[in-house]
Amino acid sequence: MLNFIKSPFKIIFIFAITLLLMNCSSADKFNQKMAQPIPVAKLQNDIDYVQHKLDRYYPSIDLYIPKQQLDAKFDSLRNAVKQPMTSKEFYFAISPIIASVRQGHMTMAQVPYKLSKKEAKRIKKAGDGPLSQFAYEWLDNKLYVIKNKSKNDKIKVGTEVVSVNKITPQELHSKYRKTFTSDGFNTTFLPKIFSKRYATFMTYELGVNDSLTFVLKQKDSLFSQVISRKKPTEKVKKKVADSVKVATKPIVDKAKLKADKRFKKVYGFDEKEKEYTKEFKILPADSSVAVLKIRNFSKGYYDEIYEEVFDSIKKAEIKTLIIDLRDNPGGRMAEIQNLYSYLTNEKYQLTKPSVVTSRTSLWRPGVVKKLPIYTYPFVAVGYPFYMGLTYFKANKVADRVFTYKSKFKKPNKNNFSGKTYVLINGMSFSASCVLSAALQQNSNVTFVGEETGGALKGTVAGFMPVVKLPNSKLSLRLGLIDIQSVNQSGPDGRGVFPNVEIKQTIQDKVEKKDPEMEWVMKQLGVKSL
Repeated sequence: MLNFIKSPFKIIFIFAITLLLMNCSSADKFNQKMAQPIPVAKLQNDIDYVQHKLDRYYPSIDLYIPKQQLDAKFDSLRNAVKQPMTSKEFYFAISPIIASVRQGHMTMAQVPYKLSKKEAKRIKKAGDGPLSQFAYEWLDNKLYVIKNKSKNDKIKVGTEVVSVNKITPQELHSKYRKTFTSDGFNTTFLPKIFSKRYATFMTYELGVNDSLTFVLKQKDSLFSQVISRKKPTEKVKKKVADSVKVATKPIVDKAKLKADKRFKKVYGFDEKEKEYTKEFKILPADSSVAVLKIRNFSKGYYDEIYEEVFDSIKKAEIKTLIIDLRDNPGGRMAEIQNLYSYLTNEKYQLTKPSVVTSRTSLWRPGVVKKLPIYTYPFVAVGYPFYMGLTYFKANKVADRVFTYKSKFKKPNKNNFSGKTYVLINGMSFSASCVLSAALQQNSNVTFVGEETGGALKGTVAGFMPVVKLPNSKLSLRLGLIDIQSVNQSGPDGRGVFPNVEIKQTIQDKVEKKDPEMEWVMKQLGVKSL
């Protein structure tokens, strides 16, 4: 009887060990394969694959580069590839061609180092990696720490990163600069996106590490710090003597907990950064001034947020609204449509008819893989209707040019018509720029800061599937919809320019100054926030 009971456990144990070993072996084999040179014929196949994807799916590809010139770049690469290359070497050969299209949404990524399930579990338990414990800013060809989330309090805001494991930020920037781009000919986006991708680029170079050696500089003084993984914070249970233990449990306000939970969901609370996606406040120093900070247009229940915000604005009789779009990379077009309805008193269109390459280019069966399993039955029912809708609503204009009409929308009854200041910078990108382009046409709006990172006239984005190259396994993300702003008044390939140009310095960040907001406060005669 005992042997019968033990036998199944032995089988399960052996099966689990076998799976674990297979997973480790699979990860090792994959990493070894990616480190091996890829035959020339297969590299040529990947070049053809990328060019075919762009020709078939990418609208307005010749917006910033003539199609003939782009094709010539692909031909030059074909002629240059005479020897086998590793996937990483091929990345540096082909990604500059992708960047030459000058569309910031379209990116190419290297193959990440594959971890076994055991190693991935260990790393997750060990906590945040060394590079991810800081936020960085690339200014004047130097990299600075602007946020320290590590346990090392010696590293202050404004500390310069001289090197990490002997790799300098300048070397890294020089190596990767040709692999990414802004929209058009904008320059303010480039340092911002390098700051965001610094940790990713370093991981490409160093792999996944439990600790790294940072050489840092503060006030002309160099020092070295080893930064190790930061374990997730654990709740510490305090031991209390039996004689002083509380006999009854503390009263929990369930209604308040429920309300707090709902508020976090609605306003898009980011657990990692410990901040809300949308923040609204009426200035105590002047109750006629309100500030709406929008960190992105991707999280939160925007319809509820803006209904509450503008209802509060109306009830409080707000005369001046400050909208902060700095470092807002964009997000949902539906959200900015909703927000703009509160910022105009006329019927409006934010964008011209959207452009795609065919009636079927928006059919995306691969999207199902990203959805929870429980949604599959609903997708199975709804997807055929989506396919029919996108097919029959597309209007053919020319060869490889199909459009979807954009309708005029009505302003919201609670629309705000008072003085509006919009704060922008190089990371005001994508949907942030589309919104800014629309607001630029309103006479009551003043822009403060620096040129937006996105192009005023539009961008190619919308649906952005990621495809893997068949042999090098590089990932290519490409937009499927050319979204053009109704406002076409600016120079080609440039962003929305501020009425008042103010650029932050690293010293502003060290001293926690906000020169853009300070300028607005001065105009309003308000001393502080």
